[in-house]
Amino acid sequence: MHSHVAPLPLLTVALTAGIVAGQWLHHWAGGLAVLAVLLVVSLLLRRQPRLQTAAIVACFVLLGAVLRSRTTNQLEVEWPDELRQLSVVVASEPVVKEKVVAMDVLTVTGHQKLKCRIVRDSDSERITIGDGLVLQSRVTPVHEWHNGHFDYRLYLQSHGFTGETLVKSGCWQWQQLPLDGLSLTARIRLRFLLFRHQLLQQYRQWGITHEAYGVIAAMTLGERSQLDVSLKETYSRVGVSHILALSGLHLMIIYTLITLLLGRRRLRLTTQVLTVLAVWAFALLVGLSPSVTRAAFMITVYALLSLGYRERMSVNTLAFVAMVMLMFNPYALFDIGFQLSFAAVLSILLFHPLLVKFIPSHLLQRHRWLNMLWSMTIVSVSAQIGTAPLVAYTFGRFATTFLLANYIVIPLATLVLYLTLACVLTWWWSAVQWWIAKGLSVIVLLMNRLLEYMASWSFSSIEAVQLSATQVVLLYVLIGCLYYFIRLGQTTHSVSWNKLVEKDSDK
Repeated sequence: MHSHVAPLPLLTVALTAGIVAGQWLHHWAGGLAVLAVLLVVSLLLRRQPRLQTAAIVACFVLLGAVLRSRTTNQLEVEWPDELRQLSVVVASEPVVKEKVVAMDVLTVTGHQKLKCRIVRDSDSERITIGDGLVLQSRVTPVHEWHNGHFDYRLYLQSHGFTGETLVKSGCWQWQQLPLDGLSLTARIRLRFLLFRHQLLQQYRQWGITHEAYGVIAAMTLGERSQLDVSLKETYSRVGVSHILALSGLHLMIIYTLITLLLGRRRLRLTTQVLTVLAVWAFALLVGLSPSVTRAAFMITVYALLSLGYRERMSVNTLAFVAMVMLMFNPYALFDIGFQLSFAAVLSILLFHPLLVKFIPSHLLQRHRWLNMLWSMTIVSVSAQIGTAPLVAYTFGRFATTFLLANYIVIPLATLVLYLTLACVLTWWWSAVQWWIAKGLSVIVLLMNRLLEYMASWSFSSIEAVQLSATQVVLLYVLIGCLYYFIRLGQTTHSVSWNKLVEKDSDK
């Protein structure tokens, strides 16, 4: 793909390279000064396009390095090695573990995000999201810990954590705290998370089993703390963990529903504005995970471009979204959710147009069910092509039954999303809500049992895969070559076919 046709991917790659190299830039202010000089040089080179392009690419590399260096300085807070009093607000659903209650907290002054663990007792078990707490504890920097290729410190930094604290029993108390010290964004996110907490409480009142509740809470509101470890392993083993993580599927359902309800041409602008607002409201509701944020950005761009009847989904669009997200948070690059989300969508954008041509269009148009099955197949295969090397590198696993599992999970998961929405909307009619919830629970349990059966097959996944970073890069180079040769072959075939048709018409 030529840079003059799709320039943003090149700039996004340059920005990414700069973020990776930014660990060696210790003084971001100096880098910013060099960046300013480079920008002036690029403007002066307007009569020499090649040199100007090289200068612009260099600017984006340096911008990535500056952004990472600056963010690193913000995250590496020097906490005093002594007990101190902290006023914090609970910013996540507390998770009750064997010895502690774990949660994320925000300091009401200083805008610091901490991983907090309070020794478990009858009081700490009653802490809930939005509670104000005063802690007597020592805060330590995020510690180094590696499990295979997983870097715990880098993971926490990618989510904005600046420290950790362990609070002993009796060294904390509830207190009503003013939230004026929090940023406007933090206050808005907290309000939406409180509303999510209320929805989760509604889920618990539907009379469904704990197993069904855990899956529904994860699939619809991104709350995975109630999922059983063995169930997570089952979904991972058969290659459908993405169903438990909120993604573009959920936001596209919202987009489709609102478009159907308000989709009149004379109200096109109003429809798109309401849709975008609803999509971002849902993204805030579920905590703005990288995959959801990516999907929300893409739907926003999709909606804006649709007003001008332009090409809506492209590699350029995806690159633009990645660039914006990385500028806001350079450390998002190191989050596996961010990596998998963009790898899956990029692979779909590249391989879907190629794979769809393997079955003649007239057959797909004639047979509706074949069209649906083939669409699901090529989307699943395309996404798997893009994510398999990353999954194997990070989790040491390759699911061989991913395609069959997706045939089962995608229709059932879509049904779960719609029935959950129906349950929420029928809160005023308890009898109908009860029956919908029962059907919802049956579908979730059926999906779990089918996946558990598949996971029991000895060939359902290849385990203990060990890949180095170099091998992952080489695999993606191989995938790039595969894409090039398939595209070249289809182009050659198309040209040959057109020439044959022209000869026949001349005769």
